[in-house]
Amino acid sequence: MKRALALTIVLVCAAVPALAQDRSDSSPLCGMSSPTAWQELRERFVGDWRVAHLSGYVLAGGMVIPMQPSPETETMSIWLLGEDLLLDHPEMTEPMAVTLADEGRWVIEIDHPKIPEPVLTPDDAVLAWAGDCDQEDLPRLVGRGDVSMAGAVMDMTLRMLPVDMDTIYAILEIEGAAQGQYVIARRVVWLNRVGE
Repeated sequence: MKRALALTIVLVCAAVPALAQDRSDSSPLCGMSSPTAWQELRERFVGDWRVAHLSGYVLAGGMVIPMQPSPETETMSIWLLGEDLLLDHPEMTEPMAVTLADEGRWVIEIDHPKIPEPVLTPDDAVLAWAGDCDQEDLPRLVGRGDVSMAGAVMDMTLRMLPVDMDTIYAILEIEGAAQGQYVIARRVVWLNRVGE
């Protein structure tokens, strides 16, 4: 009995490194950041997506108001119209066109002592979901539009980093004047394909 147990342990220990070597450590989207690759890939993101709002903050009048994660999810739709990839959400004033980002490496800068650290940075998300891929080797997308909040129409920027075909890490930024003061709101958002 001891011999059988010892043999089982040896076989399991020998199999684990072999399994790790066979498993792909990178997202299938790794290396798909070029405009040509995105043109071929973008239609695969068409469909309905569940939106989960993680923590964030609002900066208004010098005050920082932390935003807790929301227990509720919403649905956002993504579709192609001609050459444009569009997304829509009930609070948007009109659909938002999404394009490949032509920006440097995405980092979340904390420039106020009371702004909380993000629950997850872009590099954290890539490390956890896309393995050994660098964020700049993934298709990074940006959309800009308007959203109705607090009785005002404000500018909205959504930076999206697909880490696999069914999961998108995003940073939502809303800026504008509301109730007599300038407001900046930022939060991390997860999008998961509906049905996955």
